[in-house]
Amino acid sequence: MNRQDIAHQVSTTLGDHADDYDIDGIVDDLVAAHDGQISSIDDFDSESYWAIVETHDTTADEPEPTTAAWLTLNAGCLIYKEGAEVGILDHADDAAINEVLAPLTLPVSLTEARDDHGKAMMAAETRLAELGWTIVGKWDAVDTGYTVKVRRAPVEN
Repeated sequence: MNRQDIAHQVSTTLGDHADDYDIDGIVDDLVAAHDGQISSIDDFDSESYWAIVETHDTTADEPEPTTAAWLTLNAGCLIYKEGAEVGILDHADDAAINEVLAPLTLPVSLTEARDDHGKAMMAAETRLAELGWTIVGKWDAVDTGYTVKVRRAPVEN
């Protein structure tokens, strides 16, 4: 298999996060690990493959975002009381909390959101992406719903 085919296999395993990795560097290391004789990424066990991939994460040097999206599923904390809401807060170094994005009602009723948290999270992620935000990490449960770290999506030229 040629380098281009291996690179395609690697980018497929990374899915939407392929741009966060140095694909050429990964391919170089995969080929080197097999003395130039690699026919597929399936030649590697999962643990070895992902260990190589992680060494080429280009986002590893980015600072941890202090900005978080808050998915509110608690009726007492909703601003508009029309359904699940998502907003963005920034926790500054001086302990101040700045509202970056005022809460927005999502197209998921509060009942639906409580019954299916995943549906509410997907609605929040879709809305945030529309507004130019990227999810960084995974959702964490809090008393009022969920939070997740976010950062501004890179501007495409």
